[in-house]
Amino acid sequence: MGTGGGGQKHCFIVKLTSESGLVGLGYAGISAHHGDSLGGVKAALETYTGLLIGEDPSNIEKISETFSGVLHGNEAAQAAIDVALHDLHAKILGVPMYALLGGLVREEIPVIRILSLKEPAKMVANAVKLVEQGYFYFKIKLNGNQAQDLQRVKEIRNAVGEAIHLTVDANQTYLPKVAIATLKRMEEYGVELCEQPVRADDWEGLATVTRAVDCLVEAHESALRIEHIYGLVKMRAVDCINIKIDQLGGIRKAKIAAAICKLGNVSVRAGSMGSRLSAATTMHFVASTSNVSYACELGEYAGFLNDPVSGLEVEKGVLRVPKGPGIGVSLNV
Repeated sequence: MGTGGGGQKHCFIVKLTSESGLVGLGYAGISAHHGDSLGGVKAALETYTGLLIGEDPSNIEKISETFSGVLHGNEAAQAAIDVALHDLHAKILGVPMYALLGGLVREEIPVIRILSLKEPAKMVANAVKLVEQGYFYFKIKLNGNQAQDLQRVKEIRNAVGEAIHLTVDANQTYLPKVAIATLKRMEEYGVELCEQPVRADDWEGLATVTRAVDCLVEAHESALRIEHIYGLVKMRAVDCINIKIDQLGGIRKAKIAAAICKLGNVSVRAGSMGSRLSAATTMHFVASTSNVSYACELGEYAGFLNDPVSGLEVEKGVLRVPKGPGIGVSLNV
């Protein structure tokens, strides 16, 4: 898929076809930032999808346990197959995917849009444009330079007004003491949440920041595996965990992760950086998960120029959960 900035985002779409001709769809995003490679994901999908021939798609638990072992370490491929199985099973039953995941907790999901790291003036211009389009939640990317980051947040707040919700994503760029000082200074601008302020492996640093600041502190890069999420929740290192289905290994694992968080009184957010297929899949997870407590990153597909999937559009900053069988979107190729 092409992006509005002229770059490319590589992905795979998996299609599983039943004997009756119904098709289940799954999405595998390629994130070099988290160790994925185009060739690695492709090889994993080619290896395992052939082994699914003749399997009953309703046996998701059994199949998932098998491919979790075969595809260990390749969560993007696991996620694509897991999602396609859920989509196909829901279509066979004639129900929306959320019906397999516990039913509806919510029907509408506010969308948070990402303000990519640029010079402050360009980030302000992007924020104003998105406000005009009806968005009211933003995630401001930071670079770890305290003065520049404070300037970004201050200028964006001044431009969008007090009614807009602001969060920040430090992408592991701060040391704990500096993160605390920076976030305390950002309190006057109403920053509500900070994602991954310190290094992914610095759980003690995360816990120190969490205890010291008023805004919510969220783990993302620290929480790419269920065992990581369990550890973070056990030590109460964060207030919130950002779950991405394609990074964690599928909807089944995402629901397990959310249950762990609920037991530890840690809230959940969810995000998708891919096609409408990925965003719609994540919506079914969010719609059926009670401890999702904030806006989610489900609108970034708007930046893609040739998304092969249709059937999902943001209205006034909100997405409504598809009600058709399965995921509820259409593949146009």
